[in-house]
Amino acid sequence: MELDYKRIVLGYLDTTMYHDMNDWDKADVKAYTESTADGYELFIVTFDDQNPSINEDVHYYDSDVADRVMEHLDQGYSVYIDEYLYDDVYLDDQFEEYFMSHVEDIVDANPESFTKEELVFVKSEYGIDEEEE
Repeated sequence: MELDYKRIVLGYLDTTMYHDMNDWDKADVKAYTESTADGYELFIVTFDDQNPSINEDVHYYDSDVADRVMEHLDQGYSVYIDEYLYDDVYLDDQFEEYFMSHVEDIVDANPESFTKEELVFVKSEYGIDEEEE
C-alpha cells in the first residue's frame, strides 16, 4: 500500500506546503533557485525573499534544501517550493523519513488522517499495538 506521506505529515504538523506561484505571498518560507552572474545555480530557503541572508539562507548544494524545508515545516511554518525543485531535492523521501521517525506520534495524534485500510497497514507495518494508542 502506498501512503501519501506528504499529506499525512503536513496534517500532523498542522502546516501547508504551496507549489503554485500565486500562493507565494501566503507562505512563511520560500524555497527557490537563483543563478549567479557566472552561471552557477544557488538554492535559497528564506523567510525574506527580498533580503535573503547569504550566510543562513543560500545553499550551494541542493541536498541542503530538503533538510531546511523540513526543519521549517517541523517548526510549523508554511513553505512555498515549486514542483520542479520539490522533485529535484527529493522532498517525498524526506516526508517518508519523517513519517517513519514519528509514526507512533502521528498515529496517536491524527488517526483520522488515515483510512481504515491505511491505519491497519501502518499498525501492522510499523508494529504499533492497539494498546499503544
